[in-house]
Amino acid sequence: MNTILRHLRIADLELFVTTMHLKNLSKAAQFHNLSQSAASAAIMRVEAAFGRELCHHEKRQFRLTHEGNVLIPRIEDWLKQFREKIAITQDLPLRLVTTNAIARVILPKILPAESVALQIMRPGGAYAAVLKDEADIAIVPDNDTWKGISSLEIGVGSFGLYSSRQDAPLSPILLPEDQIEVLTFMQRWHKMYNAPIEIKARIPSWSLIADLCSGSEDVGFLPDFLARKAQLHPVLWQPPVAQFRMLALYRSSDDRFQKRLKKLTDLCGEVFFEKS
Repeated sequence: MNTILRHLRIADLELFVTTMHLKNLSKAAQFHNLSQSAASAAIMRVEAAFGRELCHHEKRQFRLTHEGNVLIPRIEDWLKQFREKIAITQDLPLRLVTTNAIARVILPKILPAESVALQIMRPGGAYAAVLKDEADIAIVPDNDTWKGISSLEIGVGSFGLYSSRQDAPLSPILLPEDQIEVLTFMQRWHKMYNAPIEIKARIPSWSLIADLCSGSEDVGFLPDFLARKAQLHPVLWQPPVAQFRMLALYRSSDDRFQKRLKKLTDLCGEVFFEKS
């Protein structure tokens, strides 16, 4: 065995694969909590170990050479086999990442049936955690482009306006931050009423909006699964609701993992998309 290859770090290979998927060394370095110089050194160690140039060293874009393109599937396959051999998955909890609002709804359903280690973060952070192999599964709404990982649709839901009153009158609205769902809703509102929406408050959390609405007569913009959890009613004077897909993001193709993934997503689907 090549003496340099013998000392190649697995972390260097992981970084190389991440950089290939993101096509950007700076972003890959951020995902792996490395400085730009440390990430560059890791890439050079990989090339030195294999004794060939595997990528074009450009500042703005990471591109593989022909030899890099030939080698990368073998690297990914070796890393996959390595993880599966050292992991005793039947005894380990699934590393699950998701948002606070989603966790609030799914945990009572999945905890009696599946062991999980939960982390709360925004969808972009959850995606990064799976990409870096810091999480096994991310449960997120489909509001971005997910590259370098697999996805499984859990079901389809909708965003809309909800209140504790079934006959809630037209009133100012509680809105979350300017996420893409909120911006799209505001555009639909303006098209329907030919006027901007009147905002009562900006609230940084879906869960907090649900709590405020359930304890008052306020109207809030929410995903349907959280509105059902809070026993809220859709208001009659809103624009047509916008649909979204709920996804499970993951990387492993191990058969044992796939069975656990299917079990978990089936349980989530029962909660997210149950009939009112």
